[in-house]
Amino acid sequence: MGCTVTRRGFLGGAGAIAGCTLGPGGLIEAREFLDGRSPFTKEDWAGLMRHMGTVPMFNCVRTLETDEGPFCYGRPPERRDLTGKRRGLPLKLGITVAGVGQGTNCFALSGAVVDVWQTDGTGMYSNVGPDLQSEDTRGGTFLRGHQVTDQNGYVEFDSLVPGWELVVLPVPDGTVLPPGVDPVAFRTNHIHVKVFHERKVVTTQFYLPEDFLDVLYRDVEPYRSHRLMRAPGIERDFERVRNAQDFIYIQDQAQPLQIEHRGNAVLAMATIGIAGTMGNRGLQPLWR
Repeated sequence: MGCTVTRRGFLGGAGAIAGCTLGPGGLIEAREFLDGRSPFTKEDWAGLMRHMGTVPMFNCVRTLETDEGPFCYGRPPERRDLTGKRRGLPLKLGITVAGVGQGTNCFALSGAVVDVWQTDGTGMYSNVGPDLQSEDTRGGTFLRGHQVTDQNGYVEFDSLVPGWELVVLPVPDGTVLPPGVDPVAFRTNHIHVKVFHERKVVTTQFYLPEDFLDVLYRDVEPYRSHRLMRAPGIERDFERVRNAQDFIYIQDQAQPLQIEHRGNAVLAMATIGIAGTMGNRGLQPLWR
């Protein structure tokens, strides 16, 4: 159920391959060639350097890549508001996409596709069947979507603070689980992100500070009512999983996002640094 394979169909033009030439102002424009990419010239290189000199520069680091998980959606809608009338504390998620140069020197990447998916405040994903989670959400698209970065490499989503996740695991035929072991997978609160910039793809996950989550699960609905959850077909409750108990968080040595309170919402900002990307060359992203 991975995203990368299903998105091959987003390439523009049957059999066409995107190439690049210089526009009048030195910026690079996309063209299509039936016989492959156009030759890259010294003039093209100079135009790329001029273009890179006009984009915002800042410090960042290469983003740690991790697993995309099983619930990636093949064609998420293009939209800023992801909430879909679901329950949860409003979250404004700002993401900047950057090319990583030498050291921590980074420059904004416009035209990148940023794909986000997550649970709602009760821990439910959209488009997942009732044999995996406690609510049947098949056909839904809430808390899934994508946007394209602006000239500053920036997008902002109106989302919700995700809940923790509890889903049933498939057990291979003939497998007998030890007594007291249930076929479930549980995750701390997290947000999945996939970025497509030209021919580069970066997959990562965002996390939230533990002290902030502790307050939510103590005082704020629907989180307070979901400190305990039950998986389909399993007759016992499971307690909320914290960051320090999450195997991917531990494996990746992840760090939570910094957050700010803005009225009735929370603001979280993140930068995704893509290594080996020199700027926009006019090539189509892997999907759009």
